[in-house]
Amino acid sequence: MQPPFDFVHLDPSSDPPEPYQEAFELLEEFWAKLNGLEAPCAQDYVLLGLVRHLERQLVVAGVVLSVQLDVLNKR
Repeated sequence: MQPPFDFVHLDPSSDPPEPYQEAFELLEEFWAKLNGLEAPCAQDYVLLGLVRHLERQLVVAGVVLSVQLDVLNKR
């Protein structure tokens, strides 16, 4: 599954500020680590539930970051 944190790179002038790019990259790293943990934990329903919960939390964090970026771009 692809991380839901990628932003489309169409115009370099519309790229997010550097701290936002770094935050998205961090979310993507967390996402990759969680995906790597999912297969070994497939039989442990507690850990698998925790991984799925953390994935949802990362998606929410990415959405909040995206909304904040939209707010900044409209100023």
